[in-house]
Amino acid sequence: MTAAEKLYQLIQTLPEEQINEVLHFAEFLYQKQLIPPQTHAIPPGTLTGLRGIAKHPEPAPTDQELQADYTDYLTQKYQ
Repeated sequence: MTAAEKLYQLIQTLPEEQINEVLHFAEFLYQKQLIPPQTHAIPPGTLTGLRGIAKHPEPAPTDQELQADYTDYLTQKYQ
């Protein structure tokens, strides 16, 4: 039995709603094969040229430093 025959046999046992889901999926696969694969060439002048621009020269703060900074911020905000 071919795959198409087996699929046809299985689909006959499904309720109408699930048959529609299989149909939509098959149409999706068909459309997917019609669309040529896209090349992932990045045009010049995009944001990729700015990679690393926002990095800090010093290491990232520790959790304790962040918590202390946030505590200070809240203390100043609600005084």
